[in-house]
Amino acid sequence: MRLAAWIWDIFLPLIDYLLYVWCASWFLRKHLEGTQREEGAFAGLLFGCYGGLTAVYLESGGIPYIVYAMCSHGVLAGLAMAVFRGEKEKKLLAVVILMVMTSLIWNFSESLLCCLGLILIRAAAGSWQGVTMGARVARIITLIAHGIGLAAIMLLSGALKPVFTDKRKSWYLGLSVALFCIILVTDLANWAASNGILVQDWRKYGLYENQLISHSAMCIFTGLAMAAAGALVFGMERMVREERAGEEYCSQVMYYQMMEEQYSQMERLRHDMKNHVIALESLVQNRQWKKASSYLREMAGAGGVEAEDEVTGSLVIDALFYHKRRQAAERDIRWQCDARLPADCPVKEMDLCIIVGNILDNALEACFRIRERETEEAGKKTGEGEEERDKPFIRIYMGAVRKCLLLEVRNSTDLAEGQKDFRSRKKEQGVHGLGLGNVQAAVARYNGAVHRSVENGVFVISVLLPMYREN
Repeated sequence: MRLAAWIWDIFLPLIDYLLYVWCASWFLRKHLEGTQREEGAFAGLLFGCYGGLTAVYLESGGIPYIVYAMCSHGVLAGLAMAVFRGEKEKKLLAVVILMVMTSLIWNFSESLLCCLGLILIRAAAGSWQGVTMGARVARIITLIAHGIGLAAIMLLSGALKPVFTDKRKSWYLGLSVALFCIILVTDLANWAASNGILVQDWRKYGLYENQLISHSAMCIFTGLAMAAAGALVFGMERMVREERAGEEYCSQVMYYQMMEEQYSQMERLRHDMKNHVIALESLVQNRQWKKASSYLREMAGAGGVEAEDEVTGSLVIDALFYHKRRQAAERDIRWQCDARLPADCPVKEMDLCIIVGNILDNALEACFRIRERETEEAGKKTGEGEEERDKPFIRIYMGAVRKCLLLEVRNSTDLAEGQKDFRSRKKEQGVHGLGLGNVQAAVARYNGAVHRSVENGVFVISVLLPMYREN
């Protein structure tokens, strides 16, 4: 008997507790991109803190459940913030989602299994009179419900991966607050149910402390809460995805319009080529070299072609570089470009436009911001009395490196060295971070990699795209 009691009261709850600690550590490490050392440290600290907190709660006997639940949530959030690295808002959201899944799935599964168990007991007894669930059956149901909850966390983890990818801090924070409100209401419902508040003393209906009615109410409540939490998480993620898709579509339209304009200019130039040749021949015969040179420059400008134009091997990318270089020249920003596309490059031109275009937009934005600040501080016109080496700059390299396409862009920046948040600071609301999100999405289609850093006032972004197909 002692062995059976020890197994039921100590061994099985301990195993259940260890599985939860391992699952929570694994979930947070996966979505916060932590290390195995951080996962181990978090698991050890969580095991000790939760064990001590539970022991105090059980020994005291006077602490309300809602206080114990809030302390447990605080311990989980505090340890995750302290152990794992990364954005605080992202860590908070990961913890809150873990709380929501465990709390709601456990409560729903336990209530549903209890309802089924009570119905079976009633069928065996043939009457509702005195139909209750024993402590041992309740313990078994609790363990099964916890197992279902942990399995659900493992299964849903993959679907939640996009939620933690390239979102704004305000997005993480807003979703965390909304989900925590669901957790708070669920904990209050648990506390109320454990104190008989949810079930009125309706003796004539036989509802007083009726376990079936209580568990049914909790099952319905947690089911609705799970639906609301799922709609909130995946609905907000889908809104961001559609917003980025809209931005990507606008970028595609802009690039196609730019290409159409470029080709129209070239077509007009070709149409008038006969007349231009006659005019140039006359100038050359009369030895008017300066006029001939000036005439050629006007022809190049009319056709959208200059001697400095990049020839990457792609007319689309050439047109894109031409458009961005003109924007840089208008603000007196130094431009250096060494770009060559391999003939057998498998990366689609549209994806390259999205990647290169968004990166150059952010680089131009950073240089424009530096120009505006220098103008305000010095009270002078942009570039007045300024040496060439002090001008904001953009340097581009694109080429093949060991069966991969490497794109590296360096530009002047006012970001602090070691800064982690690289989202743009546009004046328009709701567009921060969309460009980098589009870059990440396009790079992910080719299983590529993106690296960003700040070095001595220079922002460096490198994109590596494999030029081979993986089996």
